[in-house]
Amino acid sequence: MSDKVAVLGPKGTFSESAALKIYPGAPLEYFDDIEDVFRYAEAGKGPGVVAIENSLEGSVGNNLESLMRYDVKITGEAVLDIRLYLMAKKGVTKDKIKVILSHPHVFGQCREYLSKNYPNAVRQASTSTAEAIREASSRDDAAAVGYRSAGLLYGLTVLAEGVQDTESQTRFVSISKDAGEGKKTSLIFAVKDEPGALYSILKLFSDACLNLTKIESRPSRKKLGEYVFFLDYENKGMPAGEREMLHRKIIERTTYFKDLGSY
Repeated sequence: MSDKVAVLGPKGTFSESAALKIYPGAPLEYFDDIEDVFRYAEAGKGPGVVAIENSLEGSVGNNLESLMRYDVKITGEAVLDIRLYLMAKKGVTKDKIKVILSHPHVFGQCREYLSKNYPNAVRQASTSTAEAIREASSRDDAAAVGYRSAGLLYGLTVLAEGVQDTESQTRFVSISKDAGEGKKTSLIFAVKDEPGALYSILKLFSDACLNLTKIESRPSRKKLGEYVFFLDYENKGMPAGEREMLHRKIIERTTYFKDLGSY
């Protein structure tokens, strides 16, 4: 088993910062594909850190779906304040920029700024903000939007700071093959196709005086009109046996259920 923490690379991503917040001083293993982070954790090689939601753009759909597909548990979380910078290779000025590089979610966070200041520039998606910055470091016609420290790492010059349309935060979670323990629990489930199905589950939490901190539906990707629900609740340190009893009651009312762990 590795002692490294898997993150989306290259160096300088927001995932890297989140990983060091959850695991201070830990060595990191960088992957070009976020799916490899999930595979690394599922194989028991070590923990991984992935983004799951942003306060402006909402959930990171692919990562939520990967939590369903891979045999991993959530073991921790970190929230980062996101401040975005527009950066380019030294000597590249605004009039030379034909392409803006960044992660798709980041484009959503600075849509107004880019539309106003670079209406004719092509927006080119990258696998991460750091990858966008790395590519921009070798181009004379491009700029990248991302983390300032990553720009400095690759020798870019800051053209504009605070380019996000409004202040935002991104939530990251650590994932592992082994379960943890904590005050919050995350679940995924699909309800039966019958009246009051979702209400009957939510009532279980209400009756137990448990606070829900997140509930979101997403298409099941199996058929039109079928959804799965992602739910977080504060377990108030309730014993594992009581949580298991609650989960058994939920299972009785669902067609799919996965306990993502407590953290």
